[in-house]
Amino acid sequence: MVPYIHLPVYQLGPIPLDPWGILVTTGFVLGLEIARARGIAKGLDVRDIVDGVVFTVLMGFVFGHLVHVLAYHPEQLDEQGFAALYRIWAGFSSFGGFIGAVIGSTLFFTVIRKRDFWSHADVVMFAFPFAWIFGRAGCAIVHDHIGRPTDFFLAVNFATWRPELGVRHDLGLYECLWAMVISAVFWAFRKRAWPAGTFLVIWCFMYAPVRFFMDFLRRTDEIEGFPTADVRWAGLTPGQWGSIVMFLAGVAMFVRVRRLMKGAAAVGDVQVGAAE
Repeated sequence: MVPYIHLPVYQLGPIPLDPWGILVTTGFVLGLEIARARGIAKGLDVRDIVDGVVFTVLMGFVFGHLVHVLAYHPEQLDEQGFAALYRIWAGFSSFGGFIGAVIGSTLFFTVIRKRDFWSHADVVMFAFPFAWIFGRAGCAIVHDHIGRPTDFFLAVNFATWRPELGVRHDLGLYECLWAMVISAVFWAFRKRAWPAGTFLVIWCFMYAPVRFFMDFLRRTDEIEGFPTADVRWAGLTPGQWGSIVMFLAGVAMFVRVRRLMKGAAAVGDVQVGAAE
């Protein structure tokens, strides 16, 4: 099993050095640079890619917090009132972030700057898993997502910190590891001449099913000092419902990509026939 590790928040004068914040910021910078390089390789305007990434991420954080409160912890509205909604630093939902990212990228590349949506969105998507590694590493290092008790070999031994917790799944750690796998797949396919939107499809097909089943490992008991256990709608977490929607969106995009690939193949056959 994995030993429990705790990294405290250090103070650099008036500046708090939060391990979660440092890792998330590192992921953002890395993702931005990967998207920038990918945009250059694809012949896209770097300014559009960089500005689009920043806008998409900002929208992701806003919606990530809104969904965190409204879908996962509505009790915060009773405790804090509407102040709970604008404290965007106080908790995030990954699927809320995905919703915000979709809204943000769509607004930016179709309204704010009218560009070809699919080619630009695919560049942003290509960079995302690499950034997600660090985002979920941040969750893992502060143990934001403590799961059910288990004897799984990758589980964390929380008993060295709080004996009553024992050994439990750490969902942040698992997602960090799976993001590494997805990133490796993206990197392996980076030179394939596939239609724009392909990496969006790969992400949906690789992330959504794993996240759906992983959410069954989330805790149902209450832990003192932690937010309440995730709500369930018809027996499923909001993340599981989000996974279903994401997978179906992936199917729809896959149909589009397949149609484009068949069209490109047909054009190639016609050109070869004409040359002969």
